[in-house]
Amino acid sequence: MKRILLLFLIGISIFAASAQTLKKQNQILKDSIGVMQKVIDEKSSANTVLTQENNDLKNRNALLKAGKDSLDNAHKVLLTNYENLSSENTSLKDSLFIYRGENKKLNEQVDSLNTSLVNLTNEMNAKLDYLAKQEKIWSRRKYFNIAYGMPTLDRGKGMEKLNSDFAIALTRGNTYYLHKQPLFGMLKFGLDWSFFDIAAARYKEKSNYLEEDGDIYKAEIGMQIGPSVTINPVDFLKINVYFRYDPSYSAMFNTDGNDFNGNYGSYFNTGLAASYKVISLGVEYRSGTTSLKIDGEKQEWKVSGTYLYISFRL
Repeated sequence: MKRILLLFLIGISIFAASAQTLKKQNQILKDSIGVMQKVIDEKSSANTVLTQENNDLKNRNALLKAGKDSLDNAHKVLLTNYENLSSENTSLKDSLFIYRGENKKLNEQVDSLNTSLVNLTNEMNAKLDYLAKQEKIWSRRKYFNIAYGMPTLDRGKGMEKLNSDFAIALTRGNTYYLHKQPLFGMLKFGLDWSFFDIAAARYKEKSNYLEEDGDIYKAEIGMQIGPSVTINPVDFLKINVYFRYDPSYSAMFNTDGNDFNGNYGSYFNTGLAASYKVISLGVEYRSGTTSLKIDGEKQEWKVSGTYLYISFRL
């Protein structure tokens, strides 16, 4: 009994200790459950926050993805544009290379044209200078001659030939060239027209009535026309050769008997002159015949001789 009681007491003690222990454990469990509930609540709250953040991240991710897609599209567009620009750049490089080649050729052509233009300009200036000089050389067509001669008067029929004491001639005229440009750069053919020509001479003969010798004055007034050839060998020097027909009114006055007579006469002049600018020196040979009726008798008076003259060409 005692043993049972002891066992009972022991059991009760053990049970009380176990109950106490269980109670403590239960309290601990409660505390643990409270802590766990708190943790769960905190985790739940954190999970909510995380869920919100996750949603935000998903939204951001969606936006970023949309932005990425947009950027990808833009990148593709840019890449396409880049490729197009690269192709255009390559084409432009090729075009630039071609352009540089063409530009080089054009520059060479321009240089060649400039050289040709300079040469042409020089040639034109030289030509203009040449033409201007030619104009100055050949523009002096008018002439005025003052001549001194030594003619001889032949009256025929055994009469004495008379040499002049003095003889002068004045001639004024113009040369009309038959072509504008000189042949071979130096030769021109022309036609000379001396619209005024007068020549006068005095001859001495023995007088039939006076102790002193008588004077015969003879003059020709007319005009000359005929061909001429002019050569310009150098600078302003010109050499002129001409032949002219000189129809004239020929008159004579003889102091021995105071006889005056006149008639038409045919004369011819052949000459050679050298001129430099205004001044010209020349020589010509004049000859011609006039029929005069003297003392009822027809006489053929022939005058011929050489004249030296100075000429002014304008």
